[in-house]
Amino acid sequence: MITCSACGYDKNPDNAEFCEACGSELQTAIPSPQAPQPPTTDPIFPTPTTNAKLIAKQPSPPIAEYPLDNNAIVGIFDPDSGPVDIDLEIFSGSETVSRNHAEIYPEMGTWKVKDLGSTNGIFIKPAGQTRFSARITTPQILNSGDEVAFGKVRFLFQTP
Repeated sequence: MITCSACGYDKNPDNAEFCEACGSELQTAIPSPQAPQPPTTDPIFPTPTTNAKLIAKQPSPPIAEYPLDNNAIVGIFDPDSGPVDIDLEIFSGSETVSRNHAEIYPEMGTWKVKDLGSTNGIFIKPAGQTRFSARITTPQILNSGDEVAFGKVRFLFQTP
């Protein structure tokens, strides 16, 4: 016999779906308690340092360094497309820099650089190495001490 949880009638047959007294739906089996589920949270990644910077590698640069604290577009100002975050027009070698050359951005605790379809590319020389890598074709992680070349304009990427 099944007891109705709504009205308490306890003479409902074992195969009944509804209470004979009040018409409420009957629970035929006591639901088994579910095992507790682990909390679902997003993985925690360290926030990239907000005081990363690009330090110019040429002698007597017009601007010695650019602080980075968020996404930054590297390129050359163009009246049609507007300003960029890091304008390299006044640097020696700027003729090799495209209007929208690169983007530097924080992602999952690191800093990355990606080519935005530039003509002369982006090259990275990892810290401690003597040569630049091949032109990047996918976003690359920047590590403190890496040298980055936007065309022929070179910078040291640095974090504390």
